Order: sequence, then structure tokens, then C-alpha cells
Amino acid sequence: MRAREFTINVPITIKINGDGDPEIEMDDAPKDPKALDPNPVFVPPLQQEIELQKSEQGKDSPVIKDLTQDETEPAPPTPLRKSPFVR
Repeated sequence: MRAREFTINVPITIKINGDGDPEIEMDDAPKDPKALDPNPVFVPPLQQEIELQKSEQGKDSPVIKDLTQDETEPAPPTPLRKSPFVR
């Protein structure tokens, strides 16, 4: 990867006072538990099959948890309106 392909976001606040000493603060906001992982781990399909077989045998790992967690169902699509120009 090239250096320009990386994006680094650092949430800091810098206050410059009249005396010349800057105050630097970092935001310690709690993370949203539903937020996506910024660095997801890629697991190839064959490895996913092996991990699912391991879970059937009772083993546990972070990869198995990610593969077997229930996903929320998306909202149903909105019905399309019939166009007045179509017969």
C-alpha cells in the first residue's frame, strides 16, 4: 500500500492561550458498540468453512463469533409507485 492510501483520524483539541503554551486534549468519548470495526480481519471462504466446522465441535474464537452472530434484518424495501405514464 502507498502512504497516500492511508487515512489517520486523531480526535484532538488544541487550545492556544495568550502565554504561548498550547493545551492539547484528546476526546475520550465511549465507542458506539454498533459501529463497524475500522480494521476488519479478512477470513477466506475456505477458512470460514473450517471455522464453522470448529464451532460445531464446540470450539470458540473471535472469528467464530463474527461468523455466527445474528445479523439484523434489513428493512423491507418500499413498494414502488405505479407510474402514470406506464399502461
